[in-house]
Amino acid sequence: MSHDITRTFATLAAALALGALAAVLQPANAETDTPDPQAIAQPLPELSLRRQVMVSGNTVRLGDLFDGEVAGVAGINHDTVIAYAPQPGRRAVFDAEWLARLAYRYRLNWRPATRLDRTIVERASKIVSAEDIRFALTDELAARGYGDDYDIALSNQNLMFHVASDKSASVGIVNLSVDPAAERFNAIIAVPAGDPAAQRRTVTGRMYAMIEVPVPVSVLRPGETIGPRDIKWKSVRARNVRDTIVTDMNDLLDMEPRRALRQDNPVRRADLRTPLDVRKDGVVTMVYQTANMALSATGISLQDGTTGEIVRVRNSQTKLVVDARVTGPDSVAVQILPQLAANQGATK
Repeated sequence: MSHDITRTFATLAAALALGALAAVLQPANAETDTPDPQAIAQPLPELSLRRQVMVSGNTVRLGDLFDGEVAGVAGINHDTVIAYAPQPGRRAVFDAEWLARLAYRYRLNWRPATRLDRTIVERASKIVSAEDIRFALTDELAARGYGDDYDIALSNQNLMFHVASDKSASVGIVNLSVDPAAERFNAIIAVPAGDPAAQRRTVTGRMYAMIEVPVPVSVLRPGETIGPRDIKWKSVRARNVRDTIVTDMNDLLDMEPRRALRQDNPVRRADLRTPLDVRKDGVVTMVYQTANMALSATGISLQDGTTGEIVRVRNSQTKLVVDARVTGPDSVAVQILPQLAANQGATK
């Protein structure tokens, strides 16, 4: 029996020794030792809201609205689609209430600071202007035989299309009807051309027959003789060209303006005259001539005049004013003999 007691105490002592060794070797208690950095999740930095956004596609993503690391519901990231983008050239406003619901739904680390927080999303676009449409219609008219002899004007000069930035800014003519007598046209256009989802619109306007007329290259003033270098050709609407407008360049050459002629403007016949032979306040030679005698004196012209015109002339010595016909440069023929003869007598 004493032998059994001895063995029991020996077994107990061995167990106590193993327990002490295990206590030395085991890891430190979690409450008293430094925790594993990987075991505790660090809080993510708060997302920053972007106030103004430009998108090119037809959807808006989380990464378009927020700057920072997106983490929340499993599978959510910067590329997560959260809304449709506005139409090209348009914009959409996402207010604080909508953004707060979005953040709550996806467990995002963001909250609106005030109810005025918002993001404006704009859709990038290319512009098709009224001028682009006019060019396309002009080309179509030329293909139908109207060519450069016609010009067109759209009824809506402010017509404009916005096309997605990844689309072609082209204009297609779906249908075109022309009434030359009424100078009108009606067309259906598609933008972009050939696109199944193209925007279609009816376009109306006027078409005008064109004619070329000579116009001044620069401002021409009285006293200048018009030469070939002073004139160029310009296309204008035929309906605006009256019989009073010069249409032949030869009718302009070697002529003189009665008043200033504006650059690039058609010239009226009434605004032209042959170059002056006698100018107002200019010195002229006054002559009276018959088969038997010839008298002359110096005078001052009181009017401008060309060969064949009657002008008023004042005798430089007697100060008498007479009528005289212009016979050439600075030369006039007196019509009344006594006035000139009186001057000759005074000279003798």
